[in-house]
Amino acid sequence: MRILLFALIFGQVHLEKIDDSIHYYLTFTNDASKLKVTPLTDEKISESDDLLKITTRNNERFVCKLPQLESTKVDHTEYKGKNPEQLLQILHNDNICSYLIDVYWTYEVCHGKYVSQYHEDRALNSAERQEFYLGSWHFDYTSRKSSLEMNNPPKKRIENEDYPYYSESYTKGTTCDITGKPRTTDVIYICVENIQHKILSVTEVSSCHYEVLIMTELLCEHPAYRLTKQKDHEITCWNLDAKDEESAKPRALQRLDEFHSSTFKREYAIIDDGTKDTADEEVEEPETIDEMEYEEIQKNEGPEVQFKLGGKKRFVGKDTLANNPSVVQHTVNSLLTGEDCLTGGTGFWQYEFCFGKHVVQYHEDAKGHRISVLLGVFDEAVHNLWVQEQPMLRGPRKIDNHITQITHLYSKGDFCEEAGGHRSVEVRLRCLHSEYSALAVSLMLSEPKTCEYVLTVDSERFCEPLQYADDNGLIKLERVEPTDEETEEDTTIRSVHQEF
Repeated sequence: MRILLFALIFGQVHLEKIDDSIHYYLTFTNDASKLKVTPLTDEKISESDDLLKITTRNNERFVCKLPQLESTKVDHTEYKGKNPEQLLQILHNDNICSYLIDVYWTYEVCHGKYVSQYHEDRALNSAERQEFYLGSWHFDYTSRKSSLEMNNPPKKRIENEDYPYYSESYTKGTTCDITGKPRTTDVIYICVENIQHKILSVTEVSSCHYEVLIMTELLCEHPAYRLTKQKDHEITCWNLDAKDEESAKPRALQRLDEFHSSTFKREYAIIDDGTKDTADEEVEEPETIDEMEYEEIQKNEGPEVQFKLGGKKRFVGKDTLANNPSVVQHTVNSLLTGEDCLTGGTGFWQYEFCFGKHVVQYHEDAKGHRISVLLGVFDEAVHNLWVQEQPMLRGPRKIDNHITQITHLYSKGDFCEEAGGHRSVEVRLRCLHSEYSALAVSLMLSEPKTCEYVLTVDSERFCEPLQYADDNGLIKLERVEPTDEETEEDTTIRSVHQEF
């Protein structure tokens, strides 16, 4: 995408040195000294492999300096620890299974045993279950990888990053109606820090042959399987005609920036009914306060507002350590109020989720500059209409008389040119048991369709709050009124502050 943008702005240029697997960012300037080339003559530009002279379609003249790329290869020959097969053996020995709940199917990978997909229709009185085995584990000594192969793993492009991986083949699944042969699956493991063997995606790469991507921290012990951190490389472009830094960008890029910033306002702006004439209305200057006044205001403010789960508890909660009242209270007042945001992501893009507010994807370059893409904001009215279109699929998911998942739609994100519409995110909050910590929260973002995302947020923390969700998956919060004792104590504290 970044290289495509470069080409669109400048037209046809020679891009032999530019590879989209390497991270670049563009800086435009009207100061020739930032190219750090002296003397900057036409002869030197034409002879240099790192300097590129470009004229845009608007006849804007640029000289761009391409960065020198450094090798990112890491030597793994000195590693004497366990190989990936041995590192993953704990998953086989401890009978550990991983799950992915999709819109219709639930996928189950019991490591070292089998891979299956099933659907349980609990809307009917009888729980009907459709199930297919996608493959069983059969260790084949003849195809066992050598130590050399394990230390030089193949790589797979995932979310614009090349991940080293280790794969296992599962065969002899349920017979396929299309091919007449048993289903097969390749289970691919990649290293992701602080993630416990979690399914990232399931893809049917060909008829009845599947590929399951699993993230696990177990592989990260082996240096050959760690994701190589990419350095951001700066391409500096000097605008020969710009009078200042603000006008150094190509006009086409300036118009594109203006279009993106104004699209949301144009499409979702509140329309003035024209009843109020503000043409001659004076605009008041904002009132300013000094530091002492601010501290005084802080002292006289009341106690911090607290919330609790509102409405009626509709279902029985799952028995978990996270159901402790103090943990539930913290979950409500930190996560479900949107006060604390959750962050996740590996590689180039990171993402931020603030419950009930927004989902943002961002990247910070080497200079600390942040590029942000708004994936969606929460609008209760839009969400309710979305759920009501397909309530069985989008409403709360219930298993054994308790809610295990709610789904919220975050819409009205930044405009996506590839899809011709605004970005949106389907956020799935799931009550999921963690083997390590009842308080842990894990996030996973995928993009099943262009600019349509799915963010899965798993934690035992959600098990109790989910039981209060209504038919649209909304959790009502009620303000906790301070008791007389708390009010009296707060009044005393303020009085003491005033005396001193």
